[in-house]
Amino acid sequence: MVTIDGSHGEGGGQIIRTSLTLSAITGKTLEIIDIRANRKPPGLKMQHLTAVKAVRNICRGGLEGAEVGSRRLVFKPGKIVGGKYDFNIGTAGCITLVAQTILPILLIADKKSEVRITGGTHVMKSPSYDYFENVFLPAITLMGAKVESRMLRPGYYPKGGGEIELKVEPSKLKGREKWPKEEHIKAVIRIANLPLSIAMREKKVLLEHEIEDVSIKEEKAFSPGNAVTLWQGLRGSYVVGERGKRAEVVAKEAVDNLFAEKEDLDKHLADQILVYSVLAEGKTGFKTSEITSHFKTNSDIISHFVERKISHKNGIVEID
Repeated sequence: MVTIDGSHGEGGGQIIRTSLTLSAITGKTLEIIDIRANRKPPGLKMQHLTAVKAVRNICRGGLEGAEVGSRRLVFKPGKIVGGKYDFNIGTAGCITLVAQTILPILLIADKKSEVRITGGTHVMKSPSYDYFENVFLPAITLMGAKVESRMLRPGYYPKGGGEIELKVEPSKLKGREKWPKEEHIKAVIRIANLPLSIAMREKKVLLEHEIEDVSIKEEKAFSPGNAVTLWQGLRGSYVVGERGKRAEVVAKEAVDNLFAEKEDLDKHLADQILVYSVLAEGKTGFKTSEITSHFKTNSDIISHFVERKISHKNGIVEID
């Protein structure tokens, strides 16, 4: 059994997700204690619980402590089985984080899989669906992953109700040290159940910063919402609109965050592809703008399951 301290390092849901993914793939029984001990409230939230149950369903494993608020979890993985799956978070919990939990597992399944996930597509402090589709998926595709994705409906806080669909083929991952550079910046502004003028004000800010490839998506959703996502190859940024936050501020934050990223991979993507890098055959290397606390925590958790060396210095990351 591998025992993980859920309060270690960054102490959030990423510990749960990475541990579950690698437990399923390595076949090692997992115990997580003190789950989100320093968060308010502590323990599993619906988003984490959905990821837990999704992994259990795909692996047909045994599970203890799978309930909202639980601070201890035990997972005994079984055989990974590809197929059709449908997971509903039931809140505006982040869909893409659930997807990132199960994707590495489905890549080594015995057959193709089709997955539908319901919840929040554009929520705070999580990768938006547009970032997932245009930055994250292209990165793992370069490593050999065969994944298709589409958003069926957007979902915002508090009701969620967004839906995405994934198609995943068994794939062999290969390490990568050279990453394509892209100078062209693309943007998507999403607006749901709110005046279109908000999106137009955001677009004006982007145009003022010479970002001209801008798409505005006016949509219907269960809750009103607004999000700005920018990407430049494997560098992206994302800001969600909030009540009382001016449209110009939302757009300017997205621009500033993107312009701060100058290296191969942005600081969030560097963290998100770590699991894929340690599962891939061969060496992976890249440079990123910042080694975040998320990155360091993720690296620590990975070391409990996989004997691969993850090193970093001055933003240069190497996985041997």
